[in-house]
Amino acid sequence: MITKMKHPYATPVLWTVLFAVALGGCGKQDSETEGQKTEIDTTPVVLRVLVQQPMSDEDAKALWIEPLAKQYPHITLELIRGKSVESLIAANETPDLIYTFNGNLPGYNLNDLLMDMTPLIEKHGIDLSRFEAPVMDSIRVTSKEGSITALPFTQQFNALYYNKSLFDRFGVDYPRDGMYWDETVELAKKLSRSDSGVQYHGLDIDDVVRVSRPFGVLTVDPVSEKASLDQDNWRKAFDLAREVYTIPNNFRPKNVGSRPLFLKEQTLAMMGTVNMLAIGLEEAMKNGLDWDLVQYPSYRELPNVATIVDAHIFAVTKTSKHKDQAIQALKVFTSDEVQMLSARKSGRLTVLRNAEVKQALGKDMPFLEGKNLEAAFKSKAIAAPAFSRFEGIGVGLTINSGMYDYIAGKDINTVIRETEEKINQQIASQKK
Repeated sequence: MITKMKHPYATPVLWTVLFAVALGGCGKQDSETEGQKTEIDTTPVVLRVLVQQPMSDEDAKALWIEPLAKQYPHITLELIRGKSVESLIAANETPDLIYTFNGNLPGYNLNDLLMDMTPLIEKHGIDLSRFEAPVMDSIRVTSKEGSITALPFTQQFNALYYNKSLFDRFGVDYPRDGMYWDETVELAKKLSRSDSGVQYHGLDIDDVVRVSRPFGVLTVDPVSEKASLDQDNWRKAFDLAREVYTIPNNFRPKNVGSRPLFLKEQTLAMMGTVNMLAIGLEEAMKNGLDWDLVQYPSYRELPNVATIVDAHIFAVTKTSKHKDQAIQALKVFTSDEVQMLSARKSGRLTVLRNAEVKQALGKDMPFLEGKNLEAAFKSKAIAAPAFSRFEGIGVGLTINSGMYDYIAGKDINTVIRETEEKINQQIASQKK
């Protein structure tokens, strides 16, 4: 689906004026940017943006379209959804910008889509010191030269969400900030039960990959492009997943999602997952969900470490004919003003170091009033390692094959060996 998002100021009269200015040879203006003089081409352009991360039309309008129109009224965005970058390349419709996840960058490198954005960043006076260092390091590590192939817009955080009503019903104390996984598992045992014919789940962790992230391990080595599960930290993650899902009455089959159990059925007491502030919680509250959140649990050897950097980023493509306009758009999107708006109104965690922006998380979302939003900041995300272009294959098989085989009773060495074999077979097939 392609949505052309024209800003509210793009009236026919304005377009006529802009074209007249361009044709009259006056389509450029000077802009002082952080002490650097940059000439801006004001010829009207359309930037094609491939959107591969969650961003509703409403949020896109508030966080991208309108702020961009205010600063650069000659730039219009065309949002492309539901299409792969490969299909766009084949159709000779390569986008100007890709909104994606930092782990996807190696695949774009393979397609020769990415460029070192450093010259553009310097030309337009973007101060990289404003961004959190682990986020930028997670982008640099994806290129062999350590170049900057993208700029971040937002990042995930992990938290433990809990259903207060279930704790009250079964007379169990609420979880707290600073818990370790072993404590969380013990708490889950007190809540997992069958009551009046209803199965209540004490804890869901999404999957084994989620709880492997604090160790900074991946399923596929980016250099050898072979599976890399045969290491102690993966065994620790598998052990935790089995411990959680073998609690009596706590097993969740493959075809059952944790979010419906928490939001709709309201039979899940605790859910350790990513940022859920704008995903279903407000609607669930209308249907009786009484919830809060606490800090994501830690491994005892890694206190206050929740995950690796999971950033939603913008990459300017090498083939774009509007690179300057694209970087101008990114300068707007990463400004203090837009990041503040994003945090306050959409509950997205900023990528900036700015403490004021961080503390604004969810402030304009009334249903979050009184919630323990400080939990989002109590654990850190470590810099992500270099991803393989085949990490997606590894993740899928590690969850759907390896984790469930281990829960079912296979020994860990067999699980790792067989899962690695499956991953390597699929990678070999993809390379043919």
